[in-house]
Amino acid sequence: MIETKPPQALSLFDLIGREWMLDHAVTRVSFNANATAVACVLQNGTLAMLPVADAEDPEQRIRMDLETGRTTIRPRENPPQPEVRTDLRDIGGASCRLGEQGFAIAGAGGSLWQVTARGQTVRIADDGVAPITALCCVGPAHFCVARGAHLSLLDVEGRSEKATCHLPAPVDQMATSPDGTLLAARSASHFMILDARTMEILSEIPAEGVVTTLAWSPDGRWVAGGCEDKALLLVDVSRKQADRIVDFPGPVASVAFNAKAGVLVASGAFRVVGWRLPDLPFGTHEGDSILTGKPGLTLVDCVASNPKRETCAVGYANGLVTICPLGQRDELMLCEGRGAPVSAMDWSQDGTHLALGFADGRAAIVSFPKAMFK
Repeated sequence: MIETKPPQALSLFDLIGREWMLDHAVTRVSFNANATAVACVLQNGTLAMLPVADAEDPEQRIRMDLETGRTTIRPRENPPQPEVRTDLRDIGGASCRLGEQGFAIAGAGGSLWQVTARGQTVRIADDGVAPITALCCVGPAHFCVARGAHLSLLDVEGRSEKATCHLPAPVDQMATSPDGTLLAARSASHFMILDARTMEILSEIPAEGVVTTLAWSPDGRWVAGGCEDKALLLVDVSRKQADRIVDFPGPVASVAFNAKAGVLVASGAFRVVGWRLPDLPFGTHEGDSILTGKPGLTLVDCVASNPKRETCAVGYANGLVTICPLGQRDELMLCEGRGAPVSAMDWSQDGTHLALGFADGRAAIVSFPKAMFK
């Protein structure tokens, strides 16, 4: 007698996700502005581009049974289109969106490169007097380049310099406010708040901590920074003061504001940590905390807020990825943990696609059908 086993059930990721194996750990993923490509920076200093266009888009594979009204999605039949490897080597730590389709990438020796959605590379600037330590998109028409303590505001189209300034200390992180008017530049012990259009220094705010990521609140009042030393740094721009929320179980590798829900969320604990705006914890005020998802035994490594919905993606040290409604205990499992940590996440600006990077070299794009959110 021949024993037959039932076919293994497909997971949600099998139905709406695509996966690539990129050989080296993925340290950063980022959509371009019009969501046609995802740039994956790899640990070996190279760059891979993933196409967002999908011949078997999940939206096209959805079917509704006319008798029962039940909605189903048929499995994918073909593998995804392969990634495109660029000829860039020794990529620096800095990158940002550039225009509608491309990216600005810091190269070795202080050079600056433009990378298109198809992986074509164009040198924007030769090796400079100093390495590029930070890059930041400033609205659709400009971007800012930091070479240590020197900042330059450049035009996206002509690459001409529109404004410049020299700060008291080297800059290693930058972020632009949602309305594009303010720029936060982080040095080892201070935040500089600048006018993003003129590079005029508006305030200098002392703030300790080894900051690895920055995020602005929707109203432009707060800048949140995740710190390697297991702390969350909050800067009240209006009051020109900073405070640290300490004693996280692990490094706070990611922070994110959600404009739709009006909340701040952070990684570094055994569940998603969050507070409602505008009552963030500051000084003696404990803030209005929220509970999102369920507590577990594995640290949350990454959080990424959906720009259009009151949800966030959550990545864990064991590779598990979930989608959580903010302020609720519900969770939707997206990817089962395979042991390799989630190392990077990014949403497309329309909230339809989620890019994922893993420490074992996997990268993925998950495309959510509209029917999932009705």
